[in-house]
Amino acid sequence: MRALIVDDELHARRYLCELLDGESEIVVVGEGSSGAEGIERIRELSPEIVFLDIQMPDLDGFGMVERLESSPIPLFIFVTGYSEYAVKAFEIEAVDYLCKPFDKERLLISLERAIRRIGTREAVPGKEAERWLTRLSIKDENGIVFVPVEHVLWIEAANKYVVIHTAVGSHIARQTIQSLEDSLDPRQFVRIHRSILVQKAAVRGLHPLFHGDYLVKLVNGAELTLSRSFRGSFFHQMSR
Repeated sequence: MRALIVDDELHARRYLCELLDGESEIVVVGEGSSGAEGIERIRELSPEIVFLDIQMPDLDGFGMVERLESSPIPLFIFVTGYSEYAVKAFEIEAVDYLCKPFDKERLLISLERAIRRIGTREAVPGKEAERWLTRLSIKDENGIVFVPVEHVLWIEAANKYVVIHTAVGSHIARQTIQSLEDSLDPRQFVRIHRSILVQKAAVRGLHPLFHGDYLVKLVNGAELTLSRSFRGSFFHQMSR
């Protein structure tokens, strides 16, 4: 992917470039320090994805998006220190919303989402539903167990394994949570933490905690943590 970084803070652009350095699927083709400059760079460089700050001099990130006339419009990942604009960002179909400070692990989750979004754009109409798993095949000591995805309540990462929780028990599979998220329909599952993926239909409610985190209460009584860095995408996905 060809990427552009638009942020008025030089150290923020440098930090993002350092995190992206070495990622084989992405090339940073340019930078901009304002919304107006970002529009010029998009016209010149035709990036596929733009890492975009919100509050910038002369033209903010949302204003920049509104003025774009190029086709196709690139994908956007907002990178900001302000969590209150997350809903607005997802209203304009942002891929993700990164709250500063963030680390490389969180950034890679955003990149995976961008790659999936690009794949969806290029997918053959009518074939999209065939991309998603309808059941999980899990090896255990007695053979292989097939678990329909609608029976899964939540999935949590455990080093190189995942623990798949259903209403009647748990299963352990040697797989990463990221690869599972890539295989499950995002209309059914949502990430609430870097190590937790939940079935949307299993979420009964939320209870606010400190520092922007929430307690996610499931229909079976389980309680999980919605971290601040996934809060924006969670509320957006749950409203769809």
